[in-house]
Amino acid sequence: MNCVAIENPGWQRRLDVMAVALYVAENWRSPEIAHPADRVVELDDNGGYYTHLNRYFEGARLPSHRGALVDLYLESEIDGYQLDRLEDEMNAALEDANRRPDQWRVLISWNGEVSRANEIWQVVDREKLVEIVKQILWLISFARQRRLKLIALGDQN
Repeated sequence: MNCVAIENPGWQRRLDVMAVALYVAENWRSPEIAHPADRVVELDDNGGYYTHLNRYFEGARLPSHRGALVDLYLESEIDGYQLDRLEDEMNAALEDANRRPDQWRVLISWNGEVSRANEIWQVVDREKLVEIVKQILWLISFARQRRLKLIALGDQN
């Protein structure tokens, strides 16, 4: 198996946003990822892509899974039936994206008090979203083939 050390992962986290990295490994504490570093998918809370996909992540979460499935703050190990559910939801996200315009706005947060006047919106590009979802689907397939786990590692780790 071609592994990459997490200490030198080849992807860098930005310090000004919260982010989650998706990759394949034996478990979230494993010192190595099981694929090339350029296959790591990183989603942050600032670009609209995580926010848009979050409804699909939550749709894939089984009742037995503690917390959010893909969380900006915590770790999560996804395998077995949970991986099947995530794959189904990512395929639904792909179908949804293909019916959308080239770009659309996503509400990501509020500037101060939660009100319409304080909404913060980001533009999501369909082509980029489709690429992100296809990368996640590749990770799911890779994890299943190698009998490993899809790891979602938030910034608090």
